[in-house]
Amino acid sequence: MRHVYRLSGWWLLALLILAVPAWAGDDEEEEKATPEIEYLALQPKLIVNLAGRRHYLRADVQLMIKGKDNKERIQKHMPLIRHALIMLFSGLPPEQVADISQREQLREKALMEIRKLLDRYSDSDGLKDVFFTEFLVQ
Repeated sequence: MRHVYRLSGWWLLALLILAVPAWAGDDEEEEKATPEIEYLALQPKLIVNLAGRRHYLRADVQLMIKGKDNKERIQKHMPLIRHALIMLFSGLPPEQVADISQREQLREKALMEIRKLLDRYSDSDGLKDVFFTEFLVQ
């Protein structure tokens, strides 16, 4: 009787050893199926004249993109994106870009403008957000 329990214990142990690698492999496949978040920086930094005689804005802009394929596709349109942001920011009053709540509205406008342009020339799928990682008004 004792011998039967030992044999079934070995079978159970062998079954667990074989099941763990198979179970772990499923997680790797799920991770590969989910596209990674990547960031794409506008280079060089964005510098635009603001309203007034001697005011300018220098901003470091980062695009949050989901998936490497989307990043490569969006990167092809960087001149278009830079142009759109320059046109959006140029001529704004310095007071408007100095206020934090106004910056958030500006960020949302920038995101909508970039999405609109990408949809016109390609596809905005994958573009998740826009961030200002540096924002200097002088």
